[in-house]
Amino acid sequence: MPASINRDSASGGIRAPKQERSQRSFELVLDTTLDLLAEKGYAGFALTEVSRRSGVSVGSIYTRVDGKDDLLRAAQSRFQEQMLAEHHTLTEPERWVGFSLDQLLPSLIAEFAELLKRRGRVLGAFLQRGAADPEVAKVGKGAYFDIRDRFVGLILTHRDEIRHPDPERAVGSCFTTVYAALARGLALDVPAEAAEGTDLSTLVEDLGAMTLAFLRSDV
Repeated sequence: MPASINRDSASGGIRAPKQERSQRSFELVLDTTLDLLAEKGYAGFALTEVSRRSGVSVGSIYTRVDGKDDLLRAAQSRFQEQMLAEHHTLTEPERWVGFSLDQLLPSLIAEFAELLKRRGRVLGAFLQRGAADPEVAKVGKGAYFDIRDRFVGLILTHRDEIRHPDPERAVGSCFTTVYAALARGLALDVPAEAAEGTDLSTLVEDLGAMTLAFLRSDV
């Protein structure tokens, strides 16, 4: 199951609400935090703006978290829960019944790219923050491994169509390449103003062709 905030106990500087009304209020704060990160990135994030937009006072927010960094960590947990749920749906084997490897891999890459594009501004904010916050980096790394393992597992259901002598290694390398290329193309690892203006549709098409050719290679 995707990671989520423990509603029954405190963790670090995050104090989970116990009453239903307080829980709804805190979830509104978390959703507002994610909306603000999507709009302005980490550099434009401010607790006072979260308070203004959510209608929850700064004092009430501080009863749940010790400060800005703890609020970000709580919001990251909520974000990863949502993103992983989407990816789990995307990689359910039943969804791809009847697809050959030639059909599956390019389609999966295209849909994965769309998922990253939808979630990219917020994901990028956490990736950039992770460079300075080990806790944020740790949660992000766990989510990355979950996504990688499900992607690889799905492709390996077509092991009999893969000619590479080491299918596990080959499919793992394909995912690493796809993720790195998409992350760079979508500027997830740099501020939005540093984006290179990559043509995403062309990149996705080329990634599909390249990874298929690699998996079809027997050398």
